[in-house]
Amino acid sequence: MRPIIFSIFCFVVINLVTANTLKAQQIHQLTQYMTNDFAFNPAVAGSFDQFIIRASYRKQWSGFDGAPSTALLSGHGSVLPSSKAVGLGLLIYSDVTGPTSRTGGQLAYAYQLPLQNGKSHLGFGISGSFIQYKLDFDKLTAHQPGDPGILLKGTESKGGGDVNLGAYFRNEKYWAGISGNQLLASKFNFSSNLDSLRNARHLYLGGGGRFSVSDQFEISPGAMIKMVKSVPAQAEIFVKGIYQRQYWLGAGMRTADGFALMAGIDLDSGFRLAYSYDITTSDLGPFENGSHEITLGYDFNIFGNQNSKGSGIESPR
Repeated sequence: MRPIIFSIFCFVVINLVTANTLKAQQIHQLTQYMTNDFAFNPAVAGSFDQFIIRASYRKQWSGFDGAPSTALLSGHGSVLPSSKAVGLGLLIYSDVTGPTSRTGGQLAYAYQLPLQNGKSHLGFGISGSFIQYKLDFDKLTAHQPGDPGILLKGTESKGGGDVNLGAYFRNEKYWAGISGNQLLASKFNFSSNLDSLRNARHLYLGGGGRFSVSDQFEISPGAMIKMVKSVPAQAEIFVKGIYQRQYWLGAGMRTADGFALMAGIDLDSGFRLAYSYDITTSDLGPFENGSHEITLGYDFNIFGNQNSKGSGIESPR
């Protein structure tokens, strides 16, 4: 019955995402998405015993005027010690790209279903979000002299809400997720003659695993596909080599964009640190100096159990 429910859920999410013609990708881009997949899928909330906090900052296309930057803070975990079935999460972010910026927050609820006597878990999640768009007219350039949409000065802000849905499965070796974000496709009308801004529906499909190579080494591969209608789908793949379960090096690539080098530490105390450097191979490459991203985090072991929900698998982050 539960696999049937999961299939129906996936069908509904995919149809909601592809229902209307959409605009370009809008949601924050993170090379280190494997360290914080809650940023894209509300169903991750409470999927592990630990209360997980992450803070990320990304400066894309360093040296390029008006290049995107992202700051993100999130926290999530189980809230019912007896069953550990309910998860809550909070996400706050700020994205800036040239004359436009998006500042918002999401409050997530997830329910985790145990499978195979607790060896696997399947979670379903929903989050409500508030988004504030800000447009800085002083940074816009008119394509034609006297363009009435560019004659405005100063800034203008518009706010609105949206909804995200997700499902997340994991067992002792693997994890997989699907999520649909900005499903309401909320519209933001500015007072200028510029086109109104509308949230684009996004679909994310991801999965990966963690496998022992020896007593000292593990390998963790994974991938994520991002889809927005009217925009080519983008795939990201990565692989991490982990030493003594604490120190790791990794590499990844993003289709039609470039590749990345990563490094991090995941200490037994719960402290997390990761850094990545993206190298652009598209036509933009000669005009920028790469993208930098850093993530800090801490996993609080609130239930006094080092393993996640008794499955024997630790957080893949």
